[in-house]
Amino acid sequence: MASLNDWMLLMTLFLSLSLHIASEAPSPTPTPIFVSNSLIESTCKNTGKLYTISCMKILESDPETASASNPLDLAKAALNLAVKDTRVAGKKLRVLLKSKSKPCEICVNWYDMAVGQFSMSSKEVDEDPETANYDAALANSHESADCENALASAGIHLPQIEAMIQRLKCFCRIAYAVTDALPQEF
Repeated sequence: MASLNDWMLLMTLFLSLSLHIASEAPSPTPTPIFVSNSLIESTCKNTGKLYTISCMKILESDPETASASNPLDLAKAALNLAVKDTRVAGKKLRVLLKSKSKPCEICVNWYDMAVGQFSMSSKEVDEDPETANYDAALANSHESADCENALASAGIHLPQIEAMIQRLKCFCRIAYAVTDALPQEF
């Protein structure tokens, strides 16, 4: 008959072997946890149903906007991002439309005007949020429709340009939403 020491030795060996085998098994890949920034989420909900998802993608993908902890920081970061993105897109648009008809200048002018409005709004958020909000609203007054109509009447249907226009429209909505969320008095 086996003694108690033999059983203990057998159990220890079994446990050691089990632990060794378990340590060699691949660990399950951790599921990425998506932590939504509630400030971004609440802001993007104010951009309208068509823009909410695009707004979330844009703002959450940028480190400055994603790390904003209050409406003022988010407004500054979002407006700076809008300025940079719109400048780059405006340059691309110029290249894409260089050989196209004159009516397309409406689109180039819209991009230039949007950069100016976003820049002004960015400078005003600290001192005069109401004026910053007004300037943000001006970035999208009627120019987007004018641009789209000019492209359509010129027979220009380039997916890249259409995507750039949608992105600028989203930035216009974002700029308005972030400045609208600012307290009107500091």
